[in-house]
Amino acid sequence: MPSDSTIHAAIDNLGQTLSQALGSNLACLAVYGSAADDTFRPEHSDINLLVVLHDVAFADLELIGELLRPQASPTFRLATPLVIAPSFLRDARDSFPIELADIARRHRMLAGDDLVSEIQVSPARLRDEAEREARGKLLRLRALIMHRPGAKEVREGLMGLLSSFTIIERALMQEDAKGLDLLERIEARQSLRLISLRRLQKIRDGAESWPEEVSLHDLLRDTASEVESLVQWVDQHEG
Repeated sequence: MPSDSTIHAAIDNLGQTLSQALGSNLACLAVYGSAADDTFRPEHSDINLLVVLHDVAFADLELIGELLRPQASPTFRLATPLVIAPSFLRDARDSFPIELADIARRHRMLAGDDLVSEIQVSPARLRDEAEREARGKLLRLRALIMHRPGAKEVREGLMGLLSSFTIIERALMQEDAKGLDLLERIEARQSLRLISLRRLQKIRDGAESWPEEVSLHDLLRDTASEVESLVQWVDQHEG
């Protein structure tokens, strides 16, 4: 598994390649999410890029795709980049409050001007979007339980759920806590017991291994119960 320094160097090299190719049309290039802090895990995490162009042209979209496709690998998982114009950062704050708040909080500049650090979103819109996202994740988890695919798909689903709820929780609490520290703060503030989500976080951190099939079933069941409690917390949250 590549080291953090190797991943960061690869991201920096990719940023330089994109910057040179896009030239003066590039306004801002940043990596955001877990790849911008110490929560990145090559086996679980995607690399998310924000590309802000003065003019989002068809040819530039094609060029970005051509440059990124050869770079992806099982240990360098490139998500589809977020390619936007500067006006998007202003006009989409009501449509994507959680995503933009998280980008503002967790990003590392690769090229251009930092256009995202000062993004401000409405607390009311943030709470409404958090509730919608949380309820959607609960429904997806219930679908996972009903369809019950193989162990690999269950593990991937649970990891995705953990990442999504972490972003929702961090946005609502308006602080930079992460991982087990974030879960502990939620437990203390809301008198919740998040034993299964704690276990998932330890698995993500490499401190524990995935359980076998029978225990994985129990972990899925208990996680569903905890997620229902978190949805109730989000629903009642007033900032």
